[in-house]
Amino acid sequence: MTTKTASFGTPKREGHDSSIFYSRNLYQIDFASFHRFLNEAGSARETGHPKKKILPKPLEDWSDRIYCQTSEDMHQIPDASVALAFTSPPYNSGKEYDQDLDMNLYFGLIARVGAEVFRVLKPGGRYVINVANLGRKPYLPLHAYFYLVHINLGFLPAGEIIWQKAKGANGSCAWGS
Repeated sequence: MTTKTASFGTPKREGHDSSIFYSRNLYQIDFASFHRFLNEAGSARETGHPKKKILPKPLEDWSDRIYCQTSEDMHQIPDASVALAFTSPPYNSGKEYDQDLDMNLYFGLIARVGAEVFRVLKPGGRYVINVANLGRKPYLPLHAYFYLVHINLGFLPAGEIIWQKAKGANGSCAWGS
C-alpha cells in the first residue's frame, strides 16, 4: 500500500510516495543564490529588520502573557529582558501550518526571528532551536544553515544535542526516546 506525504504528522514509510514533498519550493534550489544569501544573512539589509530602539516597559506590561503573532516582531518585549528563548520553527515541509517558501524566503524568516530573539535576550541568555533535517534527494542539512544564519546575527553556538529516535518506535511516531 502506497502512502503520500501527509499535511500533518508522519505516516509510515513503506512504499511511500514523496513526490508532493519534493515538488515544494524548498527543493527548487538555486544554490548560488542561496549561498550568497547565507553569506549575508543577519544583516539588517538582508533580513529587512533594522535594529529598533525599544524603550523597556515595566514587567507587568509585557510578561506572563501569550502573544498570538509572529516572532519576527516582538516589539512588546524590551531589549535584553529574556533569559531563555526556545523554538521549534516550521520546517517548511508541507504541513498544514507551513507556507511553501523557497530557501531564501524561508531563511529570511528564520533570520528575522533570530534577530528579534537576539535583541530580547539578556547577556548570557540562551536560544534553543529544535530543528530537523529534511529529505534525501537532496538531503537538506537545515541545522548547518541555521548555524550560519545565527552566527551572522551574533549568536555564539554553545552546543548541539542529537535526538536519535528509538529503533523500535512506531512508524508514525513523531517523538524521540
